[in-house]
Amino acid sequence: MSKAFAVYCLSLIIGLNCYGQISNLNQLITPSQWDSLFPKRAGTYGAHPQGFTEDFYSYNNLSMAVSEMADYIVTIKRKQGLFDQLITIERKSDGSSYIYSDVEAWWNDHPAFETTTMVDFEDFLNTSSVQNNKRELAAFLANISKETTGGWQFPVGVGTYGDYADWGLYFVHEVGYNSSNGAGAYSQAHDEFPPNPAVGYYGRGPIQLSWNYNYGQFSKFLFNDPNVLLNNPDLLQQNGVLSFQSAIWFWMMPQCPKPSCHQVMHNLWVPDPDEYSEEKMFKKGFAHTNNIINGGLECRASSTAAFTEKVILRSELYKYYMQIAGFTPEEVAMEDVDEFTTLCYETAANTMTDYLSCNTLSNNDTTTVHINFISEEDFIVYPNPATSLITIENSLKNGFVEIFDLSGNLLALSRLQSNQHTIDVSNLHSGVYFIKATTDEKVLLTKFIKTDR
Repeated sequence: MSKAFAVYCLSLIIGLNCYGQISNLNQLITPSQWDSLFPKRAGTYGAHPQGFTEDFYSYNNLSMAVSEMADYIVTIKRKQGLFDQLITIERKSDGSSYIYSDVEAWWNDHPAFETTTMVDFEDFLNTSSVQNNKRELAAFLANISKETTGGWQFPVGVGTYGDYADWGLYFVHEVGYNSSNGAGAYSQAHDEFPPNPAVGYYGRGPIQLSWNYNYGQFSKFLFNDPNVLLNNPDLLQQNGVLSFQSAIWFWMMPQCPKPSCHQVMHNLWVPDPDEYSEEKMFKKGFAHTNNIINGGLECRASSTAAFTEKVILRSELYKYYMQIAGFTPEEVAMEDVDEFTTLCYETAANTMTDYLSCNTLSNNDTTTVHINFISEEDFIVYPNPATSLITIENSLKNGFVEIFDLSGNLLALSRLQSNQHTIDVSNLHSGVYFIKATTDEKVLLTKFIKTDR
């Protein structure tokens, strides 16, 4: 056992977390609601076919996982036109940091336009938007229910004996595989995360984490050591907290060119204009979580009927959990109207496809521009999200402000007139935009979200 994992286990045994999240979890879903929603979860109902006798997917395990993961903040640096990215992980509790994905020396000196994205794992179900936190919870529950259900019967949520929702969180690992027969499963040659031929990387946990490269990446993220889980993937089916952590990691971590499930549920990902021929890729909402998690099998023109039925199941589960979260039938229906969709596949001619690129602000300059997506003290934009007006509080002098879309198109230009500068954005479409402030001394860039509701 590695030192990193030993320390992790000790923290669970003595009941201490390095970092306690100020979380919305208990306000979004209570322990009693959890027990009611998942009455047949592993270890709580009858003789379990995979041998679980204790509450593996307990609310306490989820809560502990949320708190533990809130300690992590990720910094992703990309350069336009370059494939490599520099990713570092920082732990808030002790200030330690390590490189998650490194680059070669030439990358640092390359003059391409640079962007920096911050991913704070404390934002899981915990942003300033109550509505989107609830939508994210419904989406998370829908996907972990679908991945682990022991149910077999539509309609969802009516309480019949085989109801898919009623049997959510029943299976801990993929049916048909176990520690005895799984060696070599879901193994693929990989330079950075090579598979161990003695073990298998079949689905485990709420999100059914699969493949050696996912186990290696998650292990690198959590322990700064890919070999912990590459050599012992069974840890995910032995420790309920770790199992939930794997699901939160997959949910929150962008894997360029894929956005994260968290980003799409908070409308933080917008495709470049004309980037896709498939109209569905320009839709927003829950369907993107399906495309991120299992799009290659469920969301393509070539998908079989058995897989496209799972698209419907995910959608129905999402709508069911939205109602549980307090959304009205009218609000639930809006998830399939206009810009939004819950279905990544409707017909062979109406599907989603693979994500093509990370969406960053383009720039034609030959000098490197370093971007900070977190507002600095002398450059604060509010409200964010905004519907009509945004205000910039600043201490800058002799500067001007530009608004760009994600393709780098200049949409507005104005001079900073005072320490509180107001801009009308009511004519912009819903989406993510960038505000760039340029002065004689510095260039600052932050993002804001335009919404119609």
